[in-house]
Amino acid sequence: MNAFKTLSVAALTATAALATVSAQAQTLAIGSNPQGSLAYSTAAGIAKVATEATDLKVRVIPQGGPVVTLPLVNSGELDFSISLSIPAAFATQGRAMFRKSGKQENIRVVAALFPLHLGFYVRNDSPIKKISDLKGKRLGSKYPKQRVIHLTGAAKLATAGLTHKDTIGVPVPNGVRQVDDFMAGKIDAVTFSLTSGKTAQAHAKVGGIRVLSLPKTPESEKAMQKIAPGSHIATIQPGPAYPGVMGPTNIFAAPFLLMASAKTTDEAAYQVAKAIYENKKKLVTTHKAFNGLQQKDLNINVGIAYHPGAKKFFAEKGM
Repeated sequence: MNAFKTLSVAALTATAALATVSAQAQTLAIGSNPQGSLAYSTAAGIAKVATEATDLKVRVIPQGGPVVTLPLVNSGELDFSISLSIPAAFATQGRAMFRKSGKQENIRVVAALFPLHLGFYVRNDSPIKKISDLKGKRLGSKYPKQRVIHLTGAAKLATAGLTHKDTIGVPVPNGVRQVDDFMAGKIDAVTFSLTSGKTAQAHAKVGGIRVLSLPKTPESEKAMQKIAPGSHIATIQPGPAYPGVMGPTNIFAAPFLLMASAKTTDEAAYQVAKAIYENKKKLVTTHKAFNGLQQKDLNINVGIAYHPGAKKFFAEKGM
């Protein structure tokens, strides 16, 4: 009996030790859109830098857009997620695409990364020259796994007084599939990130794309912001980062965020915020969109609470 007790104690001790090691080696997950999207590339860059610069192990879990990942962050099933400020704000309020799932009260901001630049683009030889020309044309619709694409598309259409009802809807699950259908000739115009790998792929595949410039007036911007609060119309110039931009072009801009759960530990949020702050050059090597990251803007007010761990780091930096 004494020998049995000794073996039992030893087994329990070993089990406890294995559990401790397992906890220490636990991998943190960043939810993102599918591969080929800017969100995935952003998550992959952060995962790489955080894993290399800290004791954390971080990996990307492609799940879908924020309508899928933010509820998982809210419940603690995901530690982090990538999201535009617009769906993140809607999530905290239980509005728009989060009306059914309700308020996501446990999501927190870790860092504001860079502005996301979205636009409508067409084939370079398309007769579509301006946003108003999209009336009656084939556009992606539904987006059940990435509602934000439908919303930002609607916001851009509104700058010309149009809605999705003025177009011919082609149901797609997400933005990546939309671009695939565009390359296959099933869709006339794409609403997507202008700096994503998928947009670059489309540019090469169809013999060149052309980005449509939004009408930029106080009225058009107000119409856009009514649908997508927190967005604004920015003017970009031609450059390697923007295939299909032929000259000064007005596009949709909104900050891209790294979100965390209130259940994500303060130490994890602190370390990831620190890794982002200190490793811009490494991040840029993973995706050129990180060129838009500015240290001074990492904790800008986006109307959503920041994670205590991230707040601690930024406070140490006097931000």
